[in-house]
Amino acid sequence: MKGALLRLLFLVLVLAAIGRAQVWRVDTGTPVTLAAGALLLCGLFAGKVAKGMGLPRLTGYLLVGVAVGPYALGFIPSAGVKGLELVKGLAVSLIALVAGTELQWGLIRRVGAKVAALCVAVCGLTFLVVFAALFALKPVLPFLAPMTVGQGLAVSALVSTVVVSFSPTVTIAIVQETSARGSFTEFLMALVIIGDLVVMVAFAVAAGLTRASFGGGLDVGGLLSGVGWELFGSVVVGGLLAVVMLLYMRRVKRELPLFLVALCFVSAEGGARLHLSPLLVSLAAGALIANLDEREGERIHHAIQVAGLPIFALFFAAAGAGLKLDALLTVGPAALLLVALRGVAIYGSCRRFAPAEDPRLGRYLWMGLISQAGVTFGLAALISRTFPDFGPQVEVLIVAMITAHELIGPVLTRRALQRSGEVHS
Repeated sequence: MKGALLRLLFLVLVLAAIGRAQVWRVDTGTPVTLAAGALLLCGLFAGKVAKGMGLPRLTGYLLVGVAVGPYALGFIPSAGVKGLELVKGLAVSLIALVAGTELQWGLIRRVGAKVAALCVAVCGLTFLVVFAALFALKPVLPFLAPMTVGQGLAVSALVSTVVVSFSPTVTIAIVQETSARGSFTEFLMALVIIGDLVVMVAFAVAAGLTRASFGGGLDVGGLLSGVGWELFGSVVVGGLLAVVMLLYMRRVKRELPLFLVALCFVSAEGGARLHLSPLLVSLAAGALIANLDEREGERIHHAIQVAGLPIFALFFAAAGAGLKLDALLTVGPAALLLVALRGVAIYGSCRRFAPAEDPRLGRYLWMGLISQAGVTFGLAALISRTFPDFGPQVEVLIVAMITAHELIGPVLTRRALQRSGEVHS
């Protein structure tokens, strides 16, 4: 660990020297290239340091990104961080593909009903707690204060659906890093995935109601078609991707890691343009392959472990660099209050409603549900674009909450897996 720490400090000093020399130029591709290289190298060494300290590698990636990013030391400019957005879709697709290979029919049959019931309880209670808190804060929140009661209720409901969301990306990354296997891990992974599906549907409904409250009218047909296309269209496209993967693995049988990275990149970029969910597309592809041919599912799992480390290191380091620390200063008290209330609601609902036959679920499951990342960022940005009058202020509040959740969530998720006794590395 000492060697990795020294190398990390050396890299940070090099970045400081580059910043002083004013090498970053916004009018060329230099910021993106240098940001990618710097964040990748710093992330890899920070991951080693974090592991040596008993923390998740992911925490190291995030923290070093925060440190050298534009909102802290400023060694990497915001132009370079924004240019790495394409890595986000690729990383989410790869992680979701791995998650899909874990969703075998036997698992769904064993825990599907229990996961769905607990998901409704956790999401429902958390939504009610956050909704009540937001509406109670209406007089002091700048974006809610001038609204009518009806508009305040609609916007509070919209924001609450986003705050409820979990992070399959972070959860699955920690599961991969720790090589956790067992019934607790399976339950946790299924819960965060199903939970985000519930959140996406609830968000679409809340957005329609909010539009109607501001005089936009409630287009039920358009609402249902949009939700249906994102959900079912993503599953259909994921099925087509699964067929392509199976044909390649059975006929070409070479360079599988490179092929999967390229295919996930294409599906993430194409899916975003077609208004599909990259998470659902890859999840459906992985699940179909695992249920059609379990051995090929294992090959995909191994290939992504081989190819994914630098991509995940760059993705989470860039996510850390993009965390807007100044948002914590502007809406910090309200954000921290909502973070605390969300955590209490998740803890209470897991303790009360988790299946009694496995005591570990009631004790530790809540820790794995604290993280927030990609899906929450995306929904916050969508609010900002859809409702330009108040959306940017809502985005600042949600991003401030994500900042807190990203820093504490991975550590809690790792602790939950360790205490469950299912960590193998």
